[in-house]
Amino acid sequence: MASDIIEIVNYMIKGPGKGYGLSGVNLRLSAGDAFSMVTDSPDDAHFLLRAIATLEVPEEGKFFYKGKELNLLDYSVLLPYKKKVGYIAADAALISNLSAYENLMLMSSYFENSTSLKMPDKMVDLCRLFELQEKLHLKPAELHPEENRLFIVIRELSKSPEILLIERPTDFLGAKSIDALKTALRTLAGKNIALVLSSADRAFISEFCNRQIVIEKGKITTQPVTSQ
Repeated sequence: MASDIIEIVNYMIKGPGKGYGLSGVNLRLSAGDAFSMVTDSPDDAHFLLRAIATLEVPEEGKFFYKGKELNLLDYSVLLPYKKKVGYIAADAALISNLSAYENLMLMSSYFENSTSLKMPDKMVDLCRLFELQEKLHLKPAELHPEENRLFIVIRELSKSPEILLIERPTDFLGAKSIDALKTALRTLAGKNIALVLSSADRAFISEFCNRQIVIEKGKITTQPVTSQ
């Protein structure tokens, strides 16, 4: 389909942890898709997110971005895709020896090929939304853990992603921050991105997701969101 952003074909990943690993994975993500994840193994759900973000190299399988197969061993080939993926997950982190401001500006320079010394307006707006304007000068170790996670959210949303991956946001964000995240996602919803959300929050899922990725014993299927 012309609207396909990615297609993963016959993927097999033997991830560490307590999961089954993933095998025979076939998945398409298209503009406007919004998937929640239902799983018997949080480890397998995490590794599927990493696979979509091209942070895992499969033992078998192919990865297509807008119809073109990617060489997952060649970072220079992957970079145009990585620029378009927002990855908000447990293993996403800020660079520890840089301030929050420097982390955000480095991302802008790296992913947007920008040499501007001025913070982009969309970053400024997100910092205001999450009420972090006064914390930009601090390094990660000086921030509260939730503030660390919020700066990661800002960094990833600022990419203007085509694909947005979010792992269990209510595990690391309080109610006020979740409300702000929902506000940001409502803005993105009109931009026809593909969303994959791992969350147990039914209200979050019902508002933003129209499909499910079901992971059971390392196998995945997709289906409409079911009401519970």
